[in-house]
Amino acid sequence: MIRYDISPDNDDIDNEIISELAKNCKITCKALSERVNISIPRIYERTKKLEEKGYIKGYHAEIDFKQLGYQVHTFVLIKTDKYVGAMLNELKKIDFVYDVWVVSGEYHYMLDVYTQNMDDLFSLLDYLYNNIGRTQTLFVMEH
Repeated sequence: MIRYDISPDNDDIDNEIISELAKNCKITCKALSERVNISIPRIYERTKKLEEKGYIKGYHAEIDFKQLGYQVHTFVLIKTDKYVGAMLNELKKIDFVYDVWVVSGEYHYMLDVYTQNMDDLFSLLDYLYNNIGRTQTLFVMEH
């Protein structure tokens, strides 16, 4: 579990706000003020400050990809001889690629991939191998 109380810039109330928003980004200001025990205007003010400082970068929905028809979830590692930084945005545009990270170690990229079936995954892996570099695939068994 991530602890939210390690920044010396934040007090206990800021940490509680971050923790509650991490659990439920759609919580109302009223419900948040009740949980943290401060007024709604103070919740709004503190949340805006946390956003301005960069502690809160956005609010996101958790998507159930299986419900959408994506039955195969994998992480694909890529090792390439090409310039690493230049490909990050291009990799994010490839079908079935949900997210991409530049990583250290033997591999250069890690892709979070959702495909509808194994045929789609094999097509993606074939494309990556022939155009970018060697791959290793890790199947997500449970999340």
